[in-house]
Amino acid sequence: MIGGPRPVRFEIEKSRFVEGQLLITGRGLANERFEDVLFIQPHGAASVPPKGSVGFGLAMPGRRTQMLMLGVEHNEKRPDLPEGGKAIYDHAGNIIKLLDEGVTFDFQERTITLTGGTWNLKGDFNVDGNITATGSIIDAGGNTANHSH
Repeated sequence: MIGGPRPVRFEIEKSRFVEGQLLITGRGLANERFEDVLFIQPHGAASVPPKGSVGFGLAMPGRRTQMLMLGVEHNEKRPDLPEGGKAIYDHAGNIIKLLDEGVTFDFQERTITLTGGTWNLKGDFNVDGNITATGSIIDAGGNTANHSH
């Protein structure tokens, strides 16, 4: 790979968002310092890896200070998933899991806010807790005999 990009293991110390780009600062295994490394992420995905995360970068030939980060993980934050599983998660423990047996949204005791127009839910709907409504509850199925205040 003469003259080609050189792979570098990289530990994140800090990051900053500038003009639509996430720039990361940290150290390589040889204690090299890299500042404002561009972190490339797929379209539609955005994250800011926490300090201590480890990633893989490609240093451009002849200019090791010009590197692109391609992947970053934090071994204490990454969830354990089965084969084929996918998750969206953050540093605080919020997680959405897509698994063979279904989808799990786990935000612990944090408040969840969903905003949209009309919401359509198909299937049975079970609530383990209280329901508070500020608007009308309309029983389109004619089950008013099972409804009380």
